[in-house]
This record gives sequence, C-alpha cells and structure tokens, in this order.
Amino acid sequence: MFKKTVRPYLLLTFLLAIPAARAATIFNFDNDAAGTSTGFTDTVNGISATFSSSGDPGGFAVEQTIFQTLTGNVLGDPGPALQLGLTLNITFSSALSAIDLLFATGDFGTPSPLTLDAYNGTTLVGSVSQTGTVLSLFPEGEIAFSGAAFNSVVLSSTAPTFAIDNVQVAQAPEPGSATMLALGLLFAGVSAVRRRRAAR
Repeated sequence: MFKKTVRPYLLLTFLLAIPAARAATIFNFDNDAAGTSTGFTDTVNGISATFSSSGDPGGFAVEQTIFQTLTGNVLGDPGPALQLGLTLNITFSSALSAIDLLFATGDFGTPSPLTLDAYNGTTLVGSVSQTGTVLSLFPEGEIAFSGAAFNSVVLSSTAPTFAIDNVQVAQAPEPGSATMLALGLLFAGVSAVRRRRAAR
C-alpha cells in the first residue's frame, strides 16, 4: 500500500525537479566572419558569451585554423591590434557550472601552460592550468573547469600567443530545482502517512 501511494508522487516530484533537457552549448566561432575581432558577443542556445581582451580593440581575432584539433574557425591573437601576451576574457549572460575548451599556444620550444581563472562577479572561484602537446607545429590541448558557479573566465598564458576553439559550457542548476525536489518528497511522505492512518 505504501509503495502504491508514494510512487505517483515521487514521479511527479522528479519531473518537476529536473530542468528541461538542453542542447549542448558550444561556441566554436564557425558562424563568425574571419577577421571579427574582440570585443564581440556570440549567442548559442540562449546563452551569450562576450569575448574581450586586455588589448582591445582588436586584441584577438577570428581566423581559419592552422591546427589539428582546433577545427574550422578559431579565436586567437594577435588580432588587428598586433599585441602579444594578452589575456582573453569571456563573460557569460548566465551562471555556469562547467566549461571545457580546446586551445593551442604559440610556442616553438617548450610548451607553455594555458591558465583559466573562473570568476563569479569579481570573486575568483577557481583556477586550472594545462599544457598542450606538440602535434605538428604548435602545442595543442584541452582545459576544463567545473564546480563552483561562475559567470566569467580569464584565459592567459606565458606563451606570446594562443588560440581557443569549441568553448562548451553547462548552466548552473536552477536554485528552485533542489527546493522543488525536497518539497515534493516531503509532500509524498506526509500523504503516505495520512493514507496509512486513514486505512487503520
């Protein structure tokens, strides 16, 4: 009797608590014209990403790839500003829980690390560094961050130049989802207890 009573409420609870499935949100620059330079904004699946640089206007620019793992268009420096050693800032329109991207650094010797600093507003919430592997001419790699909610990242490297591609992000869970789940479970439990008492 208890299982039959609770099962429909649990199903409804989980359906309410789980956010609608979203397509992968990937910023790959393939819809940006070659020569587009920072700052600019791209929007994918309702999430906007604003790309800016410490060397703007024109610190980084969209170009056709010369790399193996970064395909199509990439965002790299130097852009029209012709400055080296720049940082790249990406500000998102909503809170995120994860980011993953491909990168290449402009090294001809020992590969330099790429560093990703994640911020929630002005608060640093995490930092990761990754060094690429030389595949043909330049070191290429992948860097990822997840955990604390963030809405912007700053990318930097000791290499004179770097490029990025396929910036994939995941939105942070909506605050209401956990609350809905807790309330639904509480409601299911109370209803089950009442039905058991009424049956007696």
